Amino acid sequence: MKKKIFKLLILFILILVVASHKKILGDLYPQKFKKEVLKYSRQYNIDENLVFSIIEVESDFNPNAKSHKNALGLMQITPETGRYIAGLLNEKDFTEEKLFNPEINIKYGCFYISKLYKTFDGDTDCMLAAYNGGEGNVRKWLKLANNNKLDIDNIPFVETKIYIKRVKFIYKIYNYIYEK
Repeated sequence: MKKKIFKLLILFILILVVASHKKILGDLYPQKFKKEVLKYSRQYNIDENLVFSIIEVESDFNPNAKSHKNALGLMQITPETGRYIAGLLNEKDFTEEKLFNPEINIKYGCFYISKLYKTFDGDTDCMLAAYNGGEGNVRKWLKLANNNKLDIDNIPFVETKIYIKRVKFIYKIYNYIYEK
């Protein structure tokens, strides 16, 4: 009798997990700062799930995140890149502290992703590699490639290889959870 009750309990738990697995995954992979992400991903014509994936990998949704390389905020933008983006957006009042503001950080991050997509002809791997490892490095890697196509496994920066793979994996999860 106890064995039957135990089996029924296990079956009940499995049914609950299967029925609510997207809710559980949604708790693990949230859409924090959704208003800002939707606003700027639409403004700059990029997939919001990609933005959520990048934020997840970059800062785990911590607006006060600061990396060992001095990248700041949700999308981990360096002050140098922030100044560059502010200049492209004709914003004269840029300060490093503004990168801790989720609205500004997401705006700059989405703008920069859009710019990188244009620079690398819509190639997601190149865009992600440039976002993490720098535009100049990606140009060098493409020049070295025989077919002018980025081979993730031949990227000399281990961090960038892992970054691209993590973002793309988490992007698949976001697309599964929040399918449009």
